[in-house]
Amino acid sequence: MKVKNLNERQRKVLDACFDGWFMSGEYRAIFDDHERHFSADSPVILFKDVDRWYASHEANHGDSHLLVKCVKAA
Repeated sequence: MKVKNLNERQRKVLDACFDGWFMSGEYRAIFDDHERHFSADSPVILFKDVDRWYASHEANHGDSHLLVKCVKAA
């Protein structure tokens, strides 16, 4: 993954994931009225999972603020 090749949505997700990264464990991603939990061993894995999920909502929520935070460290 090269940061310079990311589109605007991917950059937004990457920033949220790296800002919320603590260590391996369970993470929660939230925007508007949507929430989902993810398990990740690295920030790159977290980014890929959150990006797939967020991309599926991008058409209706692309301008929404995305928050990713650790809820349980491994």
